[in-house]
Amino acid sequence: MKMVKYYLLGMCLALALVFFIPVVVIQLLLIWIAFSLGTVSFAYIFNYPSLFRKREDGSIPIYIRWLFIPFLLGTGAYNHFARKYDKVPAIQKIDDDLFLACRLGGKDIEQMKQDGVTAILDVTAEFDGLDWTAYKLDLAYLNIPVLDHTSPTEDQLHTAINWIDQQIRGNRKVVVHCALGRGRSVLTMAAYLLARDDTLSVIDALNKIQSIRSTARLNKRQLKSLRKVKQGGRLNLRQSLALIANPVAGGGKWKQEKNEILAQLNPYFQVTVLETTKDVSGTVLAEQAINKGSDILVACGGDGTITEVAHACINSDVILGIIPLGTANALSHAVHGYYSKIVPIGHACEVIVDGRTMTMDTARCNDNLMLMVAAIGFEEQMISSADRSQKNEGGQFAYLRGLWQAMSKNDIVELTVSFDNEEEQVIKTPSFVVANAAPITTALAQGGDEPDMTDGKLDITWLEPSDEADEHFFSMAELVFSDKQSKQQSTRIRHRQVKTIRIDQPQDSHYALDGEIYQSDKLNIEIQPATLKVFSYASVINEKEES
Repeated sequence: MKMVKYYLLGMCLALALVFFIPVVVIQLLLIWIAFSLGTVSFAYIFNYPSLFRKREDGSIPIYIRWLFIPFLLGTGAYNHFARKYDKVPAIQKIDDDLFLACRLGGKDIEQMKQDGVTAILDVTAEFDGLDWTAYKLDLAYLNIPVLDHTSPTEDQLHTAINWIDQQIRGNRKVVVHCALGRGRSVLTMAAYLLARDDTLSVIDALNKIQSIRSTARLNKRQLKSLRKVKQGGRLNLRQSLALIANPVAGGGKWKQEKNEILAQLNPYFQVTVLETTKDVSGTVLAEQAINKGSDILVACGGDGTITEVAHACINSDVILGIIPLGTANALSHAVHGYYSKIVPIGHACEVIVDGRTMTMDTARCNDNLMLMVAAIGFEEQMISSADRSQKNEGGQFAYLRGLWQAMSKNDIVELTVSFDNEEEQVIKTPSFVVANAAPITTALAQGGDEPDMTDGKLDITWLEPSDEADEHFFSMAELVFSDKQSKQQSTRIRHRQVKTIRIDQPQDSHYALDGEIYQSDKLNIEIQPATLKVFSYASVINEKEES
């Protein structure tokens, strides 16, 4: 890269002069210059614009300023010179509510007032944002740090174009600027124009900008980057997001986490917050949001809330996001991976912002939507024993206590089962689980590999009956720690994969479905392949494994 060569050459020259100029003060100054240019070269080589530690308000910390004074003085002087003799005005209107500009200063405030600009997208890494006079105005500001002559990453572009769109939808006029309004800002604005109008080509978008701002141009790397992201279909505007929260889930976690969730989602989406009540379910709120144009629904709550919201997304282009605020959060663990156990809220928001999706299977159980598991025996008894107060007080320990009690009790149930319309068979078991999706923590569903929510099959796991309750603890250990082959050879565990299953159980019996308790002596369950789009970290993992 040309800029790196210049900075490295300057560093080498400064170091060489240290040996030829025997004046300590000058030597220290030269070492300072060499260090500054060398560190900036590092930032370019490793594409690390965050080196300048630019804050959310656009300011650069004092210690960074002092460290990079030689570099900042040089780039500042060049920027001042170039702007003084620039052939175009500092700010120019490119489209309705959309302006392109060079680095802004206090003297540009009056022009911004005249143009009605109230939102600034700053794509520089090395310069402070608009100075303190801007804070006297009601200005929205976002910095996407990009090094000069380089391109934003795809994630940065995704953030930038959605932020622009959000501001315009909020009746704000937006100015996009870099150092001189020629490269980084041009690429970002072209990306927004392409995202807004999919019929435009890269050349069309650039011609539109250049017809107004004649100095706008992209270098070869920037042009290649823009074409790549356009061809990859990653320039998507997904601003309308309805966040549907259950305020009582997890003992009231929504109240505690609301501000953090909104802080992470607001910069990227136009967020509408809806809260469920005793009388208004997540399904009702989800349908209302879709009717108002939301194409993303984010369920904040436990597995029950997620299922309610998912009802409205089945067989549609509406994407479901999941933020786990419940007790078990089993579906979140299955969709978002093990990392969601460590930082569940932050990781879930990152998955949504990243925008990677997968289309998962769902199922119908007695005409009810099933995302995860339907269960008879231990799982049902475990859920039944943990009421709301126990879950609020003990969290997942309430479930563990319930499971322990169920296994110790060792009730055996007799079921009449038909797999895929095969002949009926009688199965006696203390635990029978039908799974579409289930993380490893849902141990009783792990009769084979971890259930694959995209394979178009249901995973059936049941335990052989035993007179000794202790035997079931060994079965649990096998389910969690053994591989698929070992489980197949086990005398305690049975496993099948099917597309449909019919179950008859004793009259007035109960069963668990996605964490809720129902009563029926018959269960009819059928897989519905690829019917629900969800934001998923699992899709990122799969892409890495395939590559």
